[in-house]
Amino acid sequence: MTKGLAFTFHGGSAAFLDRLPLVIDDLDEVDLKVLEQICNWSWTNDCVIPVGGLPVSADEVESRLNKLERLRLLDYGQRV
Repeated sequence: MTKGLAFTFHGGSAAFLDRLPLVIDDLDEVDLKVLEQICNWSWTNDCVIPVGGLPVSADEVESRLNKLERLRLLDYGQRV
C-alpha cells in the first residue's frame, strides 16, 4: 500500500529558503497553500505528502508539484 509521495527541498532547506524569494512572483495563491502544507509535512510527516492529503484533484496536485519542481523548490517522485 502506498503511504504517499516523498519529497525533498531542492538543494536542502537552506537552498529552498534562498530560492523562494526569487520565484515568489511565479506562485499563485493555490501554489502557496500547497507549499505551506508541504512545509508542514516536512516537519510532521517526514517529508511525505500523504495520499489524499491535498484538497485538490490528483491532476492538480501533479501540476502544482511539477511547477514547484520546475522552479527548483522541490524534488519529488518517490512513492513510499
